[in-house]
Amino acid sequence: MIAFIRDGQVWTSDPDGANAFAIITTTTPVVGFNWSPTHQLLAFRSLDESFAKTTPHPTASNVLRQIGDIPSTMNTVGVDGGTPITLAFSNPDVRYSTTLWNSTGNRLLYRQTGQTDPSSLEDAHWWISQNDQPGGIAVKSFPSTYALPSFSYKNALIAGISQHGIFTTDIAGAKQHYVTPTLPDGHPLPASLERVLWQPAHDDSRFLYAITAPDQQNTQSSSPTVQLLLSTLNNQTTTLTTCRCTQFAWSPDGNAILYNTGSTYTILKLANKSSFSIQGEENSIPYWSPDSRFLLIDGQHVLTLINVGTHQQITLLSDQQQSSTGSSTPLSTSHTMLQPTANSPWAADSRHFLFLSNDRLFWQHQRLNAGKEVYTVTINNDGQPQGAPVSTATGNITQAGWTYQDANTSFLYPATSTQ
Repeated sequence: MIAFIRDGQVWTSDPDGANAFAIITTTTPVVGFNWSPTHQLLAFRSLDESFAKTTPHPTASNVLRQIGDIPSTMNTVGVDGGTPITLAFSNPDVRYSTTLWNSTGNRLLYRQTGQTDPSSLEDAHWWISQNDQPGGIAVKSFPSTYALPSFSYKNALIAGISQHGIFTTDIAGAKQHYVTPTLPDGHPLPASLERVLWQPAHDDSRFLYAITAPDQQNTQSSSPTVQLLLSTLNNQTTTLTTCRCTQFAWSPDGNAILYNTGSTYTILKLANKSSFSIQGEENSIPYWSPDSRFLLIDGQHVLTLINVGTHQQITLLSDQQQSSTGSSTPLSTSHTMLQPTANSPWAADSRHFLFLSNDRLFWQHQRLNAGKEVYTVTINNDGQPQGAPVSTATGNITQAGWTYQDANTSFLYPATSTQ
C-alpha cells in the first residue's frame, strides 16, 4: 500500500492505483505525513485552524516537497482510516516539525518552536510521545540538542549533541549520559553536518558523527573539511574519511555510509574502506533501497538509479533540461531548521518504488502524461526496470511515500515554503 497527499488530504491505494480512498477528512489541509515502521500507522500534521484562516496554504518550493515547521496539530491514524489521535493540539503561535518514529513504531519525536526560528537549535523544544495517547498525556521532553535526535534500534536509546558533548538518554528522555567529555571539535557545525547517527542493523554500540579536520580547527570556512568518525559508546573512534562533504548518512544495513560534496555522491564501505562516487544533481535527494543494494537519486531535473554492487548508473526520468552539477550550494548555518525525508519511495521488497513526476515527463526517452502523477516501477535483481511505469494517482499531489524512512539513512533538507 502506498500513501500520498492530494488536495490537502491523505490518501492510500494499492500500488496499481486500485482501492484509493482518503483515509481521513480534516477541516484544514494536511501538510505532511510519514509512515510508521510497522506500516500500520501514519503520523500527520494538519494546519492550525486560526493560522489557516489568516495565511494562504503553504506549498513546498524545493525538490523535497515537504512543508517545514508550521502551526499544526500532530496526529496518528491507522492505515485503514478511522478517528485520528491528536498527540499535540495546535496553537497559531506554536510550530511543529515532521515527526521521527522509533524503530518499533510506538514512540514519535518532534520539534516545537515559536513563530520564528530560534537563534540556536538548543532553544528548540523536543518532545517524545507515545503513538496512542492524546493531547500530551504521555509526552516526555528530550534535552536540548544542536543535532536532530537519533533513535537507536534495539536498546531504546536516543542520541543528541549539546554544548557539553554527545549524549544519550533512554526512551523517555531521562538518564542522560555523556559519551564525549566535551563538545567535539568544530561543533556546532553547519546544520546538515551537525548529526549523531546510530549504526543501523547492528548492536547499537556505534554511531557516526563529524568533526572539523585538525588543520581546519582554527580557521573560519563556510565549507569546512571534516572527518567522519565511527565511535563506540566508550568514545573509541575510527576515522572513516576526510572530506569537504555537506551531508552524510548510513546505508540501511549499516555496512556503508553515503556522503556528498556538491553534486558528487560517494558510497564508502566500512569493511575495506573502498569507495566510489557518482555525479548527480545539486541538492538531490538520495533514497536507499531497504536491502542497501540500490540507491535512487531524486533531483529537480533527473531521477537516477544506482546499482551499488556494480556501480551502474541509469537515468530513469528526465525533463530534458540541463542539470546543475556546478559549484556547491553554501552550507546552512548551525541554527537552520532542517528535517529528513519523511517517507521512502521504496517498497519493502526493494524491487518496487514510486516516484512523483513533477513535470519530469521523459521516462527513458518515452514521454509520460503531463502534470503531477504518482507512478510505480518494478526492477529486477540487477536494477533493470521491468516494463513501463504504472500510473497510480493523478491530481494535485504534493507528497507520496511507500514505506517508513529511517532518519539515520536520510540527508537533511530545509523544508522551505511559499505562501
